[in-house]
Parts: sequence; C-alpha cells; structure tokens
Amino acid sequence: MRLVVGTNFDDNLIEGASKYPVTHMFGSFKKTITGHGRAAFLLPDISDEGFKNHIELMHDHKIKFLYVMNSATLNTGEYSGEYNKKLNIEIDRLVNMNVDGFIVALPFLIKKIKRDYPDMNVSVSSFARVSSMREIEEYAGLGVNTIILHEDTTRDFKFLEAAHEFAMKNNIDLELITDNSCLFGCPYRRTHDIVSSESTVTGQNSFWFEYPIMFCSTDVLNDPRNIIKMRWIRPEDTYEYEKIGIDRFKIASRTKRTDWILRSIKAYSERNYDGNLLNLLSFPQGNAMPRVMEKINGPDNYRILRDVRIDNKKFPKSWINFFKYNDCNSMDCNVCKYCDKIADATMEIAGKSIKNYGIKRFDVPIELIPRFGHNETD
Repeated sequence: MRLVVGTNFDDNLIEGASKYPVTHMFGSFKKTITGHGRAAFLLPDISDEGFKNHIELMHDHKIKFLYVMNSATLNTGEYSGEYNKKLNIEIDRLVNMNVDGFIVALPFLIKKIKRDYPDMNVSVSSFARVSSMREIEEYAGLGVNTIILHEDTTRDFKFLEAAHEFAMKNNIDLELITDNSCLFGCPYRRTHDIVSSESTVTGQNSFWFEYPIMFCSTDVLNDPRNIIKMRWIRPEDTYEYEKIGIDRFKIASRTKRTDWILRSIKAYSERNYDGNLLNLLSFPQGNAMPRVMEKINGPDNYRILRDVRIDNKKFPKSWINFFKYNDCNSMDCNVCKYCDKIADATMEIAGKSIKNYGIKRFDVPIELIPRFGHNETD
C-alpha cells in the first residue's frame, strides 16, 4: 500500500504520517496564477519560507511533495503571451522550491511542464475526470506518470482491471481516492470544479461557501441512502483493489485538521476502522452545510445531516463483490436498490434506523446563493 495524503502545512502532520506507508503529500498556496481544486477560504496561509521548509521536512522523512495546479480552467489565459510568461515563472519558482511533481488537470499544463522539465513527475488530477480506457491512452500519450481516476470508477472493477493492465504495460501509476463524498453520477460536479478553480486564482473575488455543495446536500437530505452510492473506499476494502494491482490510494485531506488526517492514515494503513465511516469521509453535506445555513439564518432542514451515522463494522464482509459482477453504469438505481439494502443494514439518523426515514421532497434554495458572497449575508 502507498498513501498519497493532502497536507495542511502543519509540520506535526509529517512526523505522524512518516510512521505509515505515506509516500507522497500534496498541497498548494491559497491563491495562485492557475487556481486549483480547493476553495481558498478552506486552506491555511503559508509563506514561501514556510512552504519550502515544509517540503524540506517531508524530504527528511522520505516523503515526496506534489504541488496542486489542478484547475479545471485557465479562463483562456493560454492565449495570452503575458500570462504564459507569468506561468513559466511560477513553475520555475516551484521547481526551485524543490517540489517533486505536479498534479494537473489540463493537457496544456501537462505539456508545458513536461516540455520544460521532462523528468518532473506529473499526475493527472481527478478534475480531468478520467473514466475510460481511451482517456487513459490519451493521457499516457501526453507523458504523464500517474493518473488519478475519476471517483465514479472506483467500483467499476472491470474497468479498473483493464486500466491496471494498460498502466503496467506503459509504466503509469493509477491512483484511487478513498474519502470523497461526491454523489455517484453527480450532475453538479463540473460546476463545482469550475467554481473552485476560478475562486482560487490570484486577484479573483472569492466567497465563503461553494454553492454546488448545497445542491448535493439537498440530494442527500432528501435521501441519505445516496451516501452509500458514493464511490468512497472503506479501509477494509482496499484489499480488493490491491488484488487487481492498484495499491496507491489518495486521502483528500488538505482542508482537515491534523488529528483527522492521522486518524484516516492509520485506518487505511491498518485496513481497519471501528466507528462511524463518515469520520473518514469529507462529507461536507453534514459537516459544513448545517453551519452554513445557521450563519445566514437559512432553512434548518439540513441539521439532521449532522446526525447521520454509518457503522463501518455492519457492512457485510463481501458487500463489495456485488460491484464486481454488476455494471452500475447500465443499471437503474431505483430498480436495483442494492445500496439501499446496505444502507438499511448500516445507517442510522439520530439513533434511528434509516428504514424509518422516508424520501423527502425538499427543493434547493437557489435564492440563497448570492448570500455566499463576501459582501452579501442578508
């Protein structure tokens, strides 16, 4: 097992992580010339000196650092000669600060980095949404070293087996995300990628909440069984991916506290966790959304998401095998209902079985979106 972990730039995290099979950590500055995939208001401030010292400490502990430059858009900056000059300067600056590689989503950035630094490690971000063999072939042709697969592929074992076979033949690493709680087949994902990317560009007006989270939170509020359908990976199930040959797992944690990150590292390293599975997932639907509504005196419907519990030890031992023999991409969830059955066995809300929770019909309060801007709270 190899773990790739997001850093919060707390030096104590490195000491703790070094006790486990953490081979890489990743992170970025709050706002950058390209932007990246985490809202700036969630990330810690870090000076250039602090950044460089943090990387040096990683290297002292035999951990490599990947710089996140995974914006889903450059807002046509590619066409500007001046922008390209600034971008070249930024890449050179980061290389001189001893980053070991980059995580990017755009082919333009892959080619630019590989042209100027052919030996630099480049990972394709999950923001590239790689979910087919043809896409893997194309990115391999661009010279990348690692492909972080689209979260929606995590339970598509037929695809993963084919992807691994290709990766082995072409000397490419595949990486799977363990802890994202995006909806399976999320219709809001592309918007969320762009909102995050544009808000993290230097000089851009930001906001204090990413509104697509309100959309997916509403879906989860209406039917919490959607959480089971999400493509996270339980610590106990990492064996199934290692059997295929995929042993590189990403913990998306750069907005988390050090104790949270170390708990996740320990659980995945030991392939075991006894507790609420949501404690290992990002789960902004329950962790952030209720607080956001309280801040703006919005509807209190979302509060109940704080009380969702998934008992990780109640999953049937072979529950993941269903996905080896069934293709979710060609099935109707309303007909299949396998994940609903798993939810019934594992989930509680406010101490009561999910079986007692009826499907809701709460609509997304889109009129609240302007209030997530810095200058509008009323």
